[in-house]
Amino acid sequence: MTFPVSRQGLEQIAIALAVGAAIFALFALIRWRRGGDWQRFAQSAGFLGALIGSALGIAYTVAPNIPTPAVPFTARFAQNPTPDNPGTVAFGRALYQTNCAVCHGPKGLGDGAAAQTLNPKPFNLQVHVPQHAPGELFYWISNGISFTAMPAWGVPDPDTGQPKLSEIERWEIVRYLQALAAGQDP
Repeated sequence: MTFPVSRQGLEQIAIALAVGAAIFALFALIRWRRGGDWQRFAQSAGFLGALIGSALGIAYTVAPNIPTPAVPFTARFAQNPTPDNPGTVAFGRALYQTNCAVCHGPKGLGDGAAAQTLNPKPFNLQVHVPQHAPGELFYWISNGISFTAMPAWGVPDPDTGQPKLSEIERWEIVRYLQALAAGQDP
């Protein structure tokens, strides 16, 4: 069974909790300086601190210790320009089956014909796709993932000067992956 939370996701949760702990600690300090009841705020900050420790403990022991590959900040906010309709998903499915299924498997479970020969093994896309923004998925499809067998489908082919998959084709694959992860595979 795959643990559905990534290390990066738990680290982000810990950061959000740290912000909350800092705010409660600041409120406790202000109350203490004014001579008010500060213990409740201090207890809240301490409780959030314990949650931070738990989140980071799980992140580095239970969750997979393969970090999510870095993505430029602006790539996370890129929106899919293709229409969200069955036609686009069908085009994406055809492209996925032709180019991606050999490694990721026909249903994106990471069990393709070539998966056993790869190190690291391809990710289960049905678990990982919902955890990431469309722009992140597009970035990884376009640029590949370092230290894995994931190719860069957006890099121009030296012979033709054209990318292996056009920008629209890569976005169609993202639409299909989202439909697949949502259980809407046509």
